[in-house]
Amino acid sequence: MTLDRRFPSIHVMQERAARRVPRFALGYLEGGIDREVCLEANIDALRRVVLTPRAIVDEAFEPDPSVTLFGRTWSLPFAPGPMGLTGLIWPNAPALIARAATGHDLPACLSSFATMSVEEIGAIAGSNLWFQLYCTVDPAIENDIVDRAEAAGASVLIVTVDVPTRTRRERDIASGLSVPPRFDRTTLTDIIARPAWALAMLRAGIPQLRTLERYMPKGLPLSAMGEHLASMTDGRVTAGKLERLRERWKGAMIVKGLLNPDDAVRVRDMGIDAVAVSNHGGRQFDAAPAPVEVLPAIRRAVGAGYPLLADGGVRSGIDVARMIACGADFVLMGRAFAYAVAAGGEAGVDHAINIIRADLRQAMVQAGTPGLRDLSACRVAAERRSA
Repeated sequence: MTLDRRFPSIHVMQERAARRVPRFALGYLEGGIDREVCLEANIDALRRVVLTPRAIVDEAFEPDPSVTLFGRTWSLPFAPGPMGLTGLIWPNAPALIARAATGHDLPACLSSFATMSVEEIGAIAGSNLWFQLYCTVDPAIENDIVDRAEAAGASVLIVTVDVPTRTRRERDIASGLSVPPRFDRTTLTDIIARPAWALAMLRAGIPQLRTLERYMPKGLPLSAMGEHLASMTDGRVTAGKLERLRERWKGAMIVKGLLNPDDAVRVRDMGIDAVAVSNHGGRQFDAAPAPVEVLPAIRRAVGAGYPLLADGGVRSGIDVARMIACGADFVLMGRAFAYAVAAGGEAGVDHAINIIRADLRQAMVQAGTPGLRDLSACRVAAERRSA
């Protein structure tokens, strides 16, 4: 059976992943915070974006989904976003996702909290590597991580600013999930019920935070690692820290996790190359707005030429079109590609990219928009819909 028949959509990949991934790992992937209002709002708000098709065009066209970002033209306006602990969702997931993304000449985003090191993924992705930095309390550690990302070939540094404090995620507390993961009777029972995952994990080994492990004290027991990592991370990223990182990093730099237009303008005026509009997948603050809701205001605030990326609830090519119509230049997708790698490994990620590309092309043709920037003219503003 072809991949198209097995997995005709990301939704079907999600269903397949749920049957292959242990419940504690799936809960980590799919969960939000508090009552998960923000998590659901990301999807609901995106689905409410309406695009009016333009049926009469001057001539037939083949839509162009390419976008120029940071001096480079990308054939598609989306990529797998950075996610921590993806190797818990499926063994060796960072490498599998990076190989597939690089095969399509797309960015390969890697989190500081990934289960493979920046050097390992840099060897796969080269200049397609975009590295996501979680700032640290110790400037020497932070500087070393940034220098390693540069040496590994990363062309873009993504500085995450929306984790100012530790969070209590109810699903993870109930499942006993820890960082790095510990296994007890409950989790072992879950693992036994997922033999394909268990065999793959046996071959790959227990997930470790490979980029960060060299900064852990020697002999630190597994039970103490989570607390040490929390104390090492500097969640409150100040303007001064951003300015210092901007001066140190010579490549393109994105600040990820902004939802306020004034914050975006301030970051732009610091000389940061782009902003990623994000609420961390609904995992940090349950009262936050959905990124797609604030995108139009942020676009108006920063101006037409300033690069904006966005994530949050994106599961298809039409969702990518919706984000772009609301003001994004480029879209990052986290959970969608985690489902894809869990459902079908590297081939699953490759197939997911093809699905989203085909969906986006179909959306652009249906909307009558030859280029991505034309999509904004099709968007029906919320206030007009309610009138």
